[in-house]
Amino acid sequence: MRVLVAGIGYRNLRDHSVGGAVADRLAERAWPGDVVVEDLSYNPIAVVQRLQDEPADRPFDRVVVVGSVERPGRRAGTVTAYRWDGVLPPADEIQRAVTEAVTGVIALDNTLVVARHFGPLPDDVVVIEVEPAEHEFGDGFSESVARACETACAMAIALATHADAAAQLPRAPLGGAVPAEVRGR
Repeated sequence: MRVLVAGIGYRNLRDHSVGGAVADRLAERAWPGDVVVEDLSYNPIAVVQRLQDEPADRPFDRVVVVGSVERPGRRAGTVTAYRWDGVLPPADEIQRAVTEAVTGVIALDNTLVVARHFGPLPDDVVVIEVEPAEHEFGDGFSESVARACETACAMAIALATHADAAAQLPRAPLGGAVPAEVRGR
């Protein structure tokens, strides 16, 4: 199974930089030849083109994406992982996502919507989200997100190297998964 582990997010935007930090940390590891680690924190249309450049006879079977995403009701530092159901939003929201992509918005949800719309994503997409606390320019994470970054790295490693690891995760729409800490209550 070929796997792409990708970070998505802005650099130098404190807690919103988790995707790039995870990609950087994971790129330092030795990986099996069937795992590729990249920072895809750039224009989603370029991400589509990057994925379309993969050999037709050896596409990625799974993509694991990591990024910071603000979702209602989650505490800072919450890590949520789920298998994206791949369902796209209505056409007007897809058009908004493409417009934002063209204007330079780099966001996990936006990148996935654009990449699914144009087709290069495999069916098996795993999303790891970290709830940010700090939304300001600068280096370094808040304390809760620094801990969460380590958790996100460990999850990405497991999901990239164990073929059955994703089967343990719930299938959900973008942002629709319930964090384990909430499910257990």
